[in-house]
Formats: sequence, structure tokens, C-alpha cells
Amino acid sequence: MNRQLFKFRNYRDKFVKVLGSWETFKFYWRTYILSKVDNVDPDYYIVSYPKCGRTWLRIMLQKYAEMTGHKPRFFNDSALVEIAPDKVIKFEHDVGNWVPAPPKLEDVVFDREKYKGKKVLFLIRDPRDVLVSSWYHLKYRENIYNKPLDDFIYEDLTGIQKVIRFFNVFYENRNVPADFKVMSYENFHRNTEEQLQDMLDFFDLKVDEKLAKEAIEKSRFSKMTKMETSGSLKEPWMKPGAKNQKNSQKIRKGKVGGFREELDKKHVEYLNQQIKENLHPDLIQLMSYSDFSR
Repeated sequence: MNRQLFKFRNYRDKFVKVLGSWETFKFYWRTYILSKVDNVDPDYYIVSYPKCGRTWLRIMLQKYAEMTGHKPRFFNDSALVEIAPDKVIKFEHDVGNWVPAPPKLEDVVFDREKYKGKKVLFLIRDPRDVLVSSWYHLKYRENIYNKPLDDFIYEDLTGIQKVIRFFNVFYENRNVPADFKVMSYENFHRNTEEQLQDMLDFFDLKVDEKLAKEAIEKSRFSKMTKMETSGSLKEPWMKPGAKNQKNSQKIRKGKVGGFREELDKKHVEYLNQQIKENLHPDLIQLMSYSDFSR
């Protein structure tokens, strides 16, 4: 798919959703129009390629903030959240963003001025699971991509080369921010409590182990899914893309290694080869829990 077709289908999908919901119209108006005149400079960034699990981290942080007595403050730009007094985090996809269309591969570059002097948490995930989750999102939730998953993984705009380049570009510029920490979605699954405490410490937040456990409990995938399907999450971006369509949910499975249920062996072998040959060796080592040989 080329960028023009992607952009057209993206705008078409947004237009249909705006016509169907006044709440969605207000959300897009704030996010894409009013936010441009705001002057909010975040203290911290959580940067990730789409579908790396940042929604889970965001809900955990918000729940933790609420239990410490701070009501999270939101802005016109929905990616910004004040998680503690005078501590603003921006959840950023940067050049991995799909809106209004993904950048060309050669345009996936690092903005040194943007991150200079900031603290950046870089969230990564097994690229194979990222691709499967991305395909479901763009096919069923955004109604943009209508070809099979087997085609999607080879696309320049959204496939494995894009994910690898995004990961590499940010990691190779890790010395630009004031502080840079890599964390993985899989490690959050393996030891959620320890990872949440590490994240709180990185953001210079006081760590209360009891409250951290409660925040984790309130943010379990089963509970997030219920919140989404029940409509208790007010943000339009946290609602299913289509009624009674499970594959259109923002919070779908959250499964580690689920790509094996979706991809044929030959496609997994192709992805493994691309990852082993092109992903930065440090990142491969950091994802040692993912076996890229099978």
C-alpha cells in the first residue's frame, strides 16, 4: 500500500467515526487542532512503536497516580498526562506513527532537538508480535489495510523493515537524551511489579510497593478489556472500532508469542532472518527471552 492510499483510508475512517459520535469529533478537534496552540513541554517521554503495549503502561501509571492522591491531569493533546504535580509524560510514537500515514522508510529519523535534555523510556516488544497486533489494528479497528497478514509483514510502510529501523534509530541515539532507558513489553509480563517500580523510579516518582501492586491489579488485561467493552473508558481512542467486533478492540489479547498462532513457518523464518541480520545486536540481547531461531 502506498502513502496516499493509506492516508485516504485513514481520513475516511476518521470521518465516518466523527459523523457517528459527537464525543469523537471533540476528541479529534482537541487532539489535532487545539493541541497545536498549546505550549506544554513534557518532562518525560515514553516512546514506542505502535502496538508495543504503551496503553497498559499508561493505565498502570494513571491508576498509581490516583492512589497516591493525585488526579491525573489531561491536555488537549491526548498523549500528554500529568502523572504527579509538575511531572508531565508524553506517550510518543514519533516517526512510527500511522497518522495520517506512516513515514517512508528513509524518513524514519531521530529528532535530536526534541529529546535533548529529556528522560526517555523506550518501550520495545518482539517485532513479530508487533506486526501481528499492528495488522489487526489497521485491518479491523481503523479499516485501512484490507490485505492478508502474510502481505502486511513485507510492506515498506508497516512491515518488519519499518519496525527494525524505528527500534534501531532510537537506540542508536540513546546518548542524546539526558537519560534513556529501554524496557520491554515481555519483561512487564514476566515481572510486572519489578518493572513498574523501575519505571516509577525512572520518572522520579516515589515508589510505594503496596500501591504499585494495587495499580497492577486494577490494570490487568481482563479488567482493561472489560473497561473498554463496557464503555467506562471515556477516551474515544479507548473504545472498540466496531460494536461486537472483538478484533477491533484497542485492548485485544496482550499475548506474548501470539504471532506463532497467526503466521506460517516460512513467514516466521523470514522475520527471524530480518531481525537477526538487521536489528541492533544490543536490542536482540535485550530481547533474549524471544527466540529468533524458531
